[in-house]
Amino acid sequence: MRYKIVTTKNIVSLSSGFQESHKREAGIPRMGLIYAPTGFGKTTAAAWLVNRENGLYVRAISLWSPSTMLMAILVELSIAPPRFPAQMLQGIVDQLKLSQRPLFIDEADYLFHNSRMIDAVRDIHDLTRLPVWLIGSQKLEKQLARRKIIAGRISQWVNFLPCDLEDTQKIAQELCLIEVQADLLEQLHKAAKGSIRLITVGLSRIEAFARIQKWDSINATQWSGLPFFFARQVDYQDD
Repeated sequence: MRYKIVTTKNIVSLSSGFQESHKREAGIPRMGLIYAPTGFGKTTAAAWLVNRENGLYVRAISLWSPSTMLMAILVELSIAPPRFPAQMLQGIVDQLKLSQRPLFIDEADYLFHNSRMIDAVRDIHDLTRLPVWLIGSQKLEKQLARRKIIAGRISQWVNFLPCDLEDTQKIAQELCLIEVQADLLEQLHKAAKGSIRLITVGLSRIEAFARIQKWDSINATQWSGLPFFFARQVDYQDD
């Protein structure tokens, strides 16, 4: 299989949403939100956008504190962390204003483990007036809604939806080195419930099986009901 970013409808929505936040007039908030259940391609899409926009990307972890969060951002900026958190925050603000790079924070649900972390992110946004995008689960959208002081700064939000059949067909056409017939693609799409992660896992298994058989094309009859991925029935509600 090829490795590339396929411009699904979610990618198109994300690109449009970011451009809107990027060109906001002075005084208009420029925070953004990407949210969806696991497996819907948020992180991959964000990595594509970060690369295109020369953005700054950090991934939150469960053990972050306000200081370690700021240190992680400083490391990505290639700045030696100062001793005190206030100095760290000012160093981030100064460098982002100088470079004009947007900030993306993945797994942002973790920021709500300590309210000072999400407040520090708000400070970065307010002091730089640059786009700051949070990436997380469906729970993140609910958590932000309860924090009005943050929610009011979200001017763009992109809810990643399940891939439709057209997306699945496009993914197969652009990634697979064999032809996957329409009847098999329909079965895969239904089994994956729109998860782009499981669609790509399933396509890789289909292609590997076809190569073993020395087939250039494969249909549902040839696949013979083999499992596409580990779980036949998958529930994509967040834990």
